Amino acid sequence: MSQNTQNKWLSLISEIGLKAILDPENATIYKFLSEQSKLLKPNSLILDAGAGKKPYKHLFNKHTYQSCDMPGGFYSDKHNFECFLDAIPTPDNHYDAIILTQVLEHTPNPLKVLTEINRTLKPNGKLILSVPLNAPLHGEPWHFFHFTHYGLSELANETQFQLTICEKIGGGFWCLGKRLPDTIKRVYKQYDPFQAKKRNRNILQCTLMSLGLLPFYLFGYLLSAYLIRPLFYFLDYLDLNKDFTLGYCAVMKKES
Repeated sequence: MSQNTQNKWLSLISEIGLKAILDPENATIYKFLSEQSKLLKPNSLILDAGAGKKPYKHLFNKHTYQSCDMPGGFYSDKHNFECFLDAIPTPDNHYDAIILTQVLEHTPNPLKVLTEINRTLKPNGKLILSVPLNAPLHGEPWHFFHFTHYGLSELANETQFQLTICEKIGGGFWCLGKRLPDTIKRVYKQYDPFQAKKRNRNILQCTLMSLGLLPFYLFGYLLSAYLIRPLFYFLDYLDLNKDFTLGYCAVMKKES
């Protein structure tokens, strides 16, 4: 397990730019994928599994990039093919590397998924992935699991992978900085009168609650999102153990 006590947030801002100021979690994943893409042999055959909007495609422009998503997925973007990840329609030993970013938690059987990914990877091929540990419900009803590094290690062992890299994505201060404004926003959005009928709630009650909570939302969200959140991101270097990490970036290598 990689431990990093430097101020990772400031380092990310200098390397990734302004996008890292308010979202170091995704900036960390972006940086990790960028570094891993450079370690692959030129023109490697890559599968971005559960790719969604394909936000990382450009990082693999020196390789042969393919993408897939589940049938009827959340996004309308076109992919090379659609499938569930426990039944990938490609031959054995096909890909040099597979990318799996913030996807494994949305699969009902991660063990089957990793077994299938192992089948489609060439010997010594890499699975480059990120998974959450602390995150709100999202992508419902397709949200089943969160993961620890112990869980990733166990999954790797059971599917003939070697877990070669496993890095924590921030610590407790990153978690607080991200979740505080998220919580205020989500509480306020619960009373959106335009969504009341869809949610089987009283429109008048939601309207009154929305108006009553508006000052709290405007003040609380702006304060937490643009003052408290950056402060907490900066202070995260004080957290040495990172027990409240947001998640992990990892590499699993297929055994030859």
